[in-house]
Amino acid sequence: MKYGIISDIHANLEALTSVIKDANEQGVKRFICLGDIVGYNANPAACVDIIRGLNCAVVKGNHDAYASGDEIPEGVNGRARASLEWTRDNLRPAQVEWLKNLPMSRRVGTMEIVHASLYEPENWHYVVNGIEAILHFHFQKTRVCFFGHIHQQIYFSTEARRTNRDFEKIELTGEHQFFVNVGSVGQPRSDDKRAEYVILDTVEECVESRKVEYDIESACEKIRQAGLPEHNALRLQIPDDEIKQAMLDQLEEPELAS
Repeated sequence: MKYGIISDIHANLEALTSVIKDANEQGVKRFICLGDIVGYNANPAACVDIIRGLNCAVVKGNHDAYASGDEIPEGVNGRARASLEWTRDNLRPAQVEWLKNLPMSRRVGTMEIVHASLYEPENWHYVVNGIEAILHFHFQKTRVCFFGHIHQQIYFSTEARRTNRDFEKIELTGEHQFFVNVGSVGQPRSDDKRAEYVILDTVEECVESRKVEYDIESACEKIRQAGLPEHNALRLQIPDDEIKQAMLDQLEEPELAS
């Protein structure tokens, strides 16, 4: 069986449809979604409908929780808050209720899935190194667990506490456990801006990284037409370390007083 495992769609319809098309071409039979279906981009309702239509296992991401909760936490930054407030206004009540009722984690066959970490999943911990992964592994019961949240493909294993970034293929061999980040469909945070996901092949016992081209310009134009923060569009186009300068370059020169 081949599973297409996706995460952090963030309302990017162009990326999501391209990933589903690619997965089907690769022989994927079932999908799994690790949350953050909404937030940042301009098609939250359409993306929720697509994920629901896949009839797949889904867990809740922090943006899903904030968009469907009673209030947005004070610690959420201004751009994300503005995006979430817009998202709330552009979801139907039934969609909000569906997001609200998603589980924080779940077991799917012989694997576990979670948005951030099995250690206090409701606190959305960022796991970006082996030390942070140790806490997670204390709670992982299966050989492999998949997660999202950090928008970067990376995996950890209990074999000598190994951390592996930008993998192409993982062989799920040996007695050790694996904690695999599938990357982001709708907002990758690396120099490679293609949509990311992974394919789990349960027959070959391996995980393959997939990166898919999509219509970035259309996604960005929708963000701007919706009045969402410009930063959201730039993050689809250029590396994070170049965004600040790009924002400054777009500012108009002040007019001199006459």
